[in-house]
Amino acid sequence: MLFEDALRTEEASGQIETGDDRGNLLWAWVLTLVLGGLDWICADRVGLAFVGWMRVACVLISLLAVGFLYGYSGRSRRLSDAGHYAALWVAFSAAGAMFTYLAATPAMPLRDAEFIALDAAMGFHWLAWSGFIWAHRAIQLTLFIAYFTFLPQIIGSILYFAHTEQTNRNAELIWIAMLSLIVTTIVSAPLPAVGPYVHYFGRQTEDIVVLMSLRAGGAHTFVINSLQGIITFPSFHTVLAIAFIYVHRPPSRSFIPVAILNGLMLIAIPSEGHHYLSDVISGAVVAAICIAIVRAALRQRKRHSPLTVDIATH
Repeated sequence: MLFEDALRTEEASGQIETGDDRGNLLWAWVLTLVLGGLDWICADRVGLAFVGWMRVACVLISLLAVGFLYGYSGRSRRLSDAGHYAALWVAFSAAGAMFTYLAATPAMPLRDAEFIALDAAMGFHWLAWSGFIWAHRAIQLTLFIAYFTFLPQIIGSILYFAHTEQTNRNAELIWIAMLSLIVTTIVSAPLPAVGPYVHYFGRQTEDIVVLMSLRAGGAHTFVINSLQGIITFPSFHTVLAIAFIYVHRPPSRSFIPVAILNGLMLIAIPSEGHHYLSDVISGAVVAAICIAIVRAALRQRKRHSPLTVDIATH
């Protein structure tokens, strides 16, 4: 009943959130285009080429068409919001992934030994923890599933917030993701690592194969829709797990199931994501900082350009 109570409170004050404001989207697109432009310039200088843009372009154009057509016609603000935010996620994901690849090219010394020592100082031993998880099939399967809800949760959140007309929550989620990916990428450049799985077992996973090829230098060509997540420290999975919990906070009805799912994801990150505990903690710090920045920025924007209207006029 929290949602209804909050809605009644907003009605009593004569204000309710709408999806009419596009300022958040505009500046998010500006950041995306600037980052993408820098990616192209830097990629050309270091010999990286990103191909296969046709499929991404088709998806992007289709989503933008949904956003503009339903918004311009006034037929469905919900579908308009969903189209616009989904398109932005696609565009920034491509630009952000390219940025992570470029950040790996300086090939700074690997820091796995330091991260293992830091984990040990906190009383955490990856081999013992992961061995326990993998020895219990039901636990491992549950955590495995939770870990790989990353993309479905992004899509589900976009649609849910658009459908429930919580436009500001969609804005919060994309801005937290954008800022935190930039921060984690910048931090990862001088602090690269292959992760505990590769370090202990010596078997390179697909993402680490890519990382090591980037570190080796030379010209490389990558398909844009097949880019790997190559950042170990800080953990971007941790950032988004915390971001999901935050943006689905009450009065959103989705809070409890989302909190449970992402609580499981956080537990799964060391064993299923092959991360050190220090990766998770640093990811949580990045998430907290970026959430605070976005929260303050949106509050400031709301004071000057309120996302509210008098419901008596509707």
